[in-house]
Amino acid sequence: MGPGAPPGPSPTPSPTLLPVQVVQWDGDRGVLDGGGRTFPFTRGDVVGFHPVTGLSALAELGTDGSLLRLTLPGHPVRPEPGPGRPFGWATVLAAAELEGSSARWQDALGPGLPAGARLTARALPEGGTLVEIRWPEAHLLLRERRTLDHGALERRLVPGSDALPPVLWELLPAGVFPAEERRLLGPEAMDPWAPAGASRLLVRVLRSALLAGGSHVVLEHAGRLLLAADEALGRLGDPDDASARPFGAFIDWALAPDHRRYRTFGMAVAGGEDLEIEILHPGSEVELDSAESALLFGCHLQARGARLLDDGEVFYVPKDVRVGPRGATASARTGYKYVVERPAAGPGQPRGRVRLVRG
Repeated sequence: MGPGAPPGPSPTPSPTLLPVQVVQWDGDRGVLDGGGRTFPFTRGDVVGFHPVTGLSALAELGTDGSLLRLTLPGHPVRPEPGPGRPFGWATVLAAAELEGSSARWQDALGPGLPAGARLTARALPEGGTLVEIRWPEAHLLLRERRTLDHGALERRLVPGSDALPPVLWELLPAGVFPAEERRLLGPEAMDPWAPAGASRLLVRVLRSALLAGGSHVVLEHAGRLLLAADEALGRLGDPDDASARPFGAFIDWALAPDHRRYRTFGMAVAGGEDLEIEILHPGSEVELDSAESALLFGCHLQARGARLLDDGEVFYVPKDVRVGPRGATASARTGYKYVVERPAAGPGQPRGRVRLVRG
């Protein structure tokens, strides 16, 4: 089903809903328990990107008792992050510094990078180390520094994360976000998920840094969302899988504190723009679920199409849509219509989120 094709009537019966708990999860596969019944599940069965062991959720079962999808309840709530643009797009936390030895950096990160990648390091006058990572058609900067104060972090996905490693590896694949480049160049802008694109480049280096001993990732432009290493690796997937565009590795989504807006954080890193939807009935789980699906589907359209959403664009989101790194799937033929409204921004004003209005 294309984004511009309205769904037709659904002949399928309603699924059975069963409260379950996530009892196992390794970043890709897991097990659910529903009152003594267990169900295996994979990332493709999940609405959302971050199951956590111990989380209560809602399973939808088919007429044969098989799992159709897993919906993660308890839509997160968080205030708007403070202003400020950090050096890096994402930061890996590590226990020990590698300092200014190019050989140490090559030994640590080189095995996880493509053949031919070369790393050079030099000490910075203000302290810390600047590392340049180069291979054909790609160039990335990494700044290493030590801190005792990690500042404000969104820690809800990493309970008990008070004591964090003191070393920061701040990664900067490009000086300009893919969305900014696309606004400037239009169709001539580079696809950020191409083999040498900035977003895929970030996937490669983040994986290398985590496999070299990094314990956490801070998604700086997703409101400083903190992820543990196993969760981050599960989101990032395989950078050599050309069909995968794991934009969910770089974003967060949450309700505003008054529950009147649902919005995303961090799509600039994943090659698109952040979105928001007005919530008319904050107590309606159906509306909240459909709003979450629409946000992720709108992000999916940007990442898969290497484009931004057009003002006035119309698309349809199936009721049971599942969005993941390889695209979106659905079996329902009913859904909701959304219209894109781009915000007007005056000179010197920050660019607001793109609004999705339910039709």
